[in-house]
Amino acid sequence: MIGDIHQVVYLLVKAILRVGRLAGPNAPIVRIQLHPTTLRFKQADGMDNMRPTFMHFQATALVVSQSTTPAELLPKIKACYDEPNPMDPKRASHLPPSIDLEQDTIATMVHGHYGYLEMATDVKQPTILLVLPSDVTHIRDKMAVELPLDALTSEAPVTPQEQADSMMALMKFHDHVCKYVSTEAPIDIKIISGLLLLLRQHFSFKRHASGQLFYVRAVGIAQIVVDWVFHSPKVIYASLLYELVRYTCLPLSYIKEHYNLGVYAFVANLVKIDKRQELDDPSLLFVQNRLEQALKEDHIQLSVLFIKLAERLYDLRHAAGYIYLTEVQHMAQETFTIDVQIANKYLGPEIGIALEVAAQEALNLCNNTTKKDQKKD
Repeated sequence: MIGDIHQVVYLLVKAILRVGRLAGPNAPIVRIQLHPTTLRFKQADGMDNMRPTFMHFQATALVVSQSTTPAELLPKIKACYDEPNPMDPKRASHLPPSIDLEQDTIATMVHGHYGYLEMATDVKQPTILLVLPSDVTHIRDKMAVELPLDALTSEAPVTPQEQADSMMALMKFHDHVCKYVSTEAPIDIKIISGLLLLLRQHFSFKRHASGQLFYVRAVGIAQIVVDWVFHSPKVIYASLLYELVRYTCLPLSYIKEHYNLGVYAFVANLVKIDKRQELDDPSLLFVQNRLEQALKEDHIQLSVLFIKLAERLYDLRHAAGYIYLTEVQHMAQETFTIDVQIANKYLGPEIGIALEVAAQEALNLCNNTTKKDQKKD
């Protein structure tokens, strides 16, 4: 089994201790049974309304029980297990608040390895089913590299000059972040370097609908976030990670395993906003502002607003690259009616002014382009 050996060993220790806890003067003998099975993962992100495809990976099911537990009380081994999707809001809403810290610890390590977990509630005959992949790196690489970007990507070729400019954008962002290193709120440059590498590897030269290379757009948004909230490194990390989660198959469990839980919470709330409304009507004019809905229905951290409004500001400033003007017009109108008010109320007038200026320039661009097209006709 290939994975984090220290976490796997710790996981097994916690499972054995939980099942073999003292019951009277003598501790029971703990039995571990191993069975071959598979884990199935959904590849496409339902957030983009794409029909999902599935990937299967070899796995091992470990049944941890007391040696005296009858066979009929042991969990039945399936040929395939679906890994619970941590980004599914329906799953989260059905989970009751947990006060069992030991169970939470086991669950976190299992999900961090993209595994499956069942824990019996019978106190007298406790059993635990752990399904762990044979090679956790294989799952991580497949889920993170196979990008569902076809519907979002323009096929314009990347020139050598653009490749050089894009790498320069990464280096400028790195240097820009380094200026904000402080003892009060230290930004871990190693984390930033690792995130830039992830962006470059996973996005390659795929383009956003604005025509911008995805990873150039990601660092552009993050740079706005740096200028707004440079005192909070977690928000900067979350800004870069959110772009990977939003546009690739990078699972939230990967973030939970490798980054601070505060960063994970920011990204999870950003994804929750994006998943809030599944659209039946594909018309852009039918789209409602999910950010306003989230503010009304949930307690959303200001950090999440900074990232979402930085994303909107960046896209408005690159309106010239959009193929469909209706999309730009909708963004600008939504910014005037909702985003500016949100910025002024929660974040400050300077951000509201920046959004208003960018929205007006985007509308002017649309109007001028429409007039030119009419003259040609």
